Amino acid sequence: MNISLNTILSYLKKMNFEYKYFGKNDISINGYSSLKNLKDNSITWIKNQSYYDEKFFVGLEDVLLVVKSDININSIYFKDAGFIICDNPKEIFFSILNKFFKQQECKSFISNDSVVETKSIGENVYIGHHCYIGRDVKIGDNVVIRNNVSIEGKVEIGRNTVLYSGVVIGSDGFGYFRDDEGMNTKVPHYGGVIIGENVEIGANTCIDRGTLDDTYIGNNVKIHNLCQIAHNVVVKDNSIVISLSILAGSSSLEKNSYIAPGAIIKNQIKVGENSLVGMGAVVIKDVEKNKVVAGVPARVIRNKKAGENL
Repeated sequence: MNISLNTILSYLKKMNFEYKYFGKNDISINGYSSLKNLKDNSITWIKNQSYYDEKFFVGLEDVLLVVKSDININSIYFKDAGFIICDNPKEIFFSILNKFFKQQECKSFISNDSVVETKSIGENVYIGHHCYIGRDVKIGDNVVIRNNVSIEGKVEIGRNTVLYSGVVIGSDGFGYFRDDEGMNTKVPHYGGVIIGENVEIGANTCIDRGTLDDTYIGNNVKIHNLCQIAHNVVVKDNSIVISLSILAGSSSLEKNSYIAPGAIIKNQIKVGENSLVGMGAVVIKDVEKNKVVAGVPARVIRNKKAGENL
């Protein structure tokens, strides 16, 4: 399938993206590629000037690049290339891919080798192989549950949410006390898990049920692979938690929080709205809003800039 430059630019105008175009006017593409493995008739994007080498473009034909507005395109070999110049190349590039090269969506399906006890299942739900879904689980419309997923207890999953393979939701959290004889005694868990709309939970991530109140994951939250979300945690809307991070019991993330890989948030600690926790940080004190923290223990590095993107 060949897609003309005019078709792509018309789509961007329709979506009200702000951009400028520079370069060859009769480009057509039939695929996409990474910057280091460019192909003829493909589209790619450049995050910043340091990521490109003009030798990448030698001998190629009809390459379309989405680039940041401050990039120096005068030094780039562009005889057979075109540039969509914008402030957020990542957003525009993947919007184009989603429009013209979108992967096939999952259709309504429940695998015969999964155990599904609940009757509360919305429309167009996909449940993959070897899953267990308990009787008290409520699943919204257009939810995708990949393979080997376990969901038990009082769990609600909002529409358009994706749970990747190996996810475990609703298990008891780690709660114990020492009795009069000094023996570890389990704290029973009576709460559940609430997961909002348009959420993604990465492979092999665990989300524990609450002790009394529910563990809560807000709308449009994205959690990567191999994360631990403990009992009573609250993750508010539009936050991101990246792989190998741990949110200990009763910790909370305010809206638009960003937790980088391998970070640990101590129990009962709050990360403020729009704040960023750096890679491998150990957060043992509350983080105010609009802060960037890093280190062990985590310290404030700077204020987060207004409108600062990932």
